[in-house]
This record gives sequence, structure tokens and C-alpha cells, in this order.
Amino acid sequence: MNFLFTLIPFCIYSETMNIIERITNASFRLVYRIFFKFDRKELDKVPHKGPLLLIANHTSFLDGPLMYVFLRPRNTIAMAKKELWNHWFTRNIMKLWKCIPVDRENMTRESMQASLKVLKEKNILAIAPEGTRNREGILQMGKSGVAFIAYKEKVPMIPVAILGFEKFSENIRRFRRTPLFVKVGRPFSIVKTEGRLDADGREELMEEIMLHLAALLPEKNRGFYRGKNRPYILTSAD
Repeated sequence: MNFLFTLIPFCIYSETMNIIERITNASFRLVYRIFFKFDRKELDKVPHKGPLLLIANHTSFLDGPLMYVFLRPRNTIAMAKKELWNHWFTRNIMKLWKCIPVDRENMTRESMQASLKVLKEKNILAIAPEGTRNREGILQMGKSGVAFIAYKEKVPMIPVAILGFEKFSENIRRFRRTPLFVKVGRPFSIVKTEGRLDADGREELMEEIMLHLAALLPEKNRGFYRGKNRPYILTSAD
């Protein structure tokens, strides 16, 4: 009987949170459909099963939520800067979506373990390897911590590029919907799966991972990786 009295409030709480999340996700989807136009079918290219490391560029606070709500029902958990937990509204959204707080300058052991747990549970872990936004849509150098996670778990990766949010303020003043460029690449995996990955190896692997992402962008948006065209030797398309 005591067990039932313990379980009932938990079930009520869980169902309440599910309802709140469904309402929140539906609200976000409505906002995107009203203010933006993009090919939502492109996101259907993201595999529906198995653990996956989603690698994305980062130009706006709106790109992460777009992927989250339109990739449902796939369980997607993102790494997000810890400062988002400082404000009540974004903190509640982060908790609702089970995001992982990250120090952009120094990833903690707790953040790393939480990230690996997402993949072990066969979910999608979404990461913006640049570590910070670039509002002009110019790709910045990726941080090598992502390469460590990829090598540690040996899961498939998939690049996702989104551009166009930089025109949102201008378009909304003119009562125009903002076109978004959304492109999903082919899944790819690490070729080398044995041995230790040293610092130089992480840098090389990180560059190759970022080249998969850069290949989805127009040449002018490839930034740090512009002109760095070379064959993939550490990774292979699945």
C-alpha cells in the first residue's frame, strides 16, 4: 500500500510533464511554421533507430529547438551552454528537454558522463562542435572534445546544417516569412576503432568530422574549413 501511495504521485507528475512537453513542442512547431519556411522532410533523413551523434552548426538560439521539436518522436538530447540555466524561462525549457549543461571552455566529467549515457541508451546526442554561435553563419573551428565522445562510443554521426536565421529580424519587420536552408548529410562512422586516441589524433579526427559538416554548406559559409578539401581517411559513410 505504501508503494502505491508513492507511485501514484510519481505517475501524476510524469503525465503532467508529458502534457507540458507536448504543449511546449506543439507551440514551438507552430511558431516555426508561422515565421519560417523550410523543407521539413530533410530532417526525415535522420535515422529513426539506434544511438546517433548529431553534429550541427550553430547560428542562432532557434536552430537547436527546431531540430528538437521536428525530430520527435526520436529522443534527442542536446548539450547546451550552462548559462541557459541562469534564467527561469530557458532553465525550465532545458529541464523539460533534458538538455545537458556544458561549460564551453572546459567540459566537466559530469557533462561528459551524461553525454556518453545518452548514447549508451541509444538516443540522439546533439552537439554544436563550434561551442558558440556565429550569427553570420560562418563555420568556426570545432572543439576536439566532440572527437573524444565520438571515438569513445563508436556510434554513427550525422551532420546537419541550418542557415537563414540571420535574416529573421529583417524579415519580420517586413511581415515576411524567413526561408531557412536545412541540409542533412549522410551518416558516417569512425574507421579506426582500436587503440588510444591521443591529442593529435583528436585534432585530426575533429577536423574530418567538421569537414563532413562543412561539405553541406555553401563555400562562402565554410569559414575555418573553407578550401580544406581532402579525402576522408579516418571516417567512412555508412
